[in-house]
Amino acid sequence: MELIEAIKGRRSIRKLKPDPVPKDVVRDILEAGNWAPSAKNGHQWRFTVLTGMAKDDYNSMFRKTLDGFIEKYGRDEVGSAPWTLEIMEKAPVLLIVWNTNENGWATEEHSVAAAMQNVCLRAYDLGLGSLWIGDVFYAYPETVAYFGKEKWKLCGAISLGYPDGEGAVPKKKTLDEVAEFLE
Repeated sequence: MELIEAIKGRRSIRKLKPDPVPKDVVRDILEAGNWAPSAKNGHQWRFTVLTGMAKDDYNSMFRKTLDGFIEKYGRDEVGSAPWTLEIMEKAPVLLIVWNTNENGWATEEHSVAAAMQNVCLRAYDLGLGSLWIGDVFYAYPETVAYFGKEKWKLCGAISLGYPDGEGAVPKKKTLDEVAEFLE
């Protein structure tokens, strides 16, 4: 697959088959993440791979936290998070993505985002679907405590699995809307 095909063809896949993803395939996908550029070559990303009961237990904690948030602030305040949780529960693999935050630089966060993009692109290249998930931030302190990562920053999650259908083609802004050329 040509790189530009992966960049333009990758979609956020919200419906995944329950089929397990072999560990060697997950490792291949994470290896692509590990090749991302990083601030001062620090490789600030870390991945916690959840499957089976480990995924179920985390999602149970997330559901309890989300329900408490809804009870306190109202359903309208959580947007798509309940739907995203259903996707997380059905996905065969859930990656929790961290920033080691060794220096506290904003560029460390950029490094982790580059690794997450590589993960999503490689998953697509291998015929898997992925969804970059920010809704885990509704349980940010709970997730950090759950995994004992108090010195790290939660950067998000990625669900992985074999697609059960195709993702919608998003409307994109034109290059002229997002770029300026100065001479």
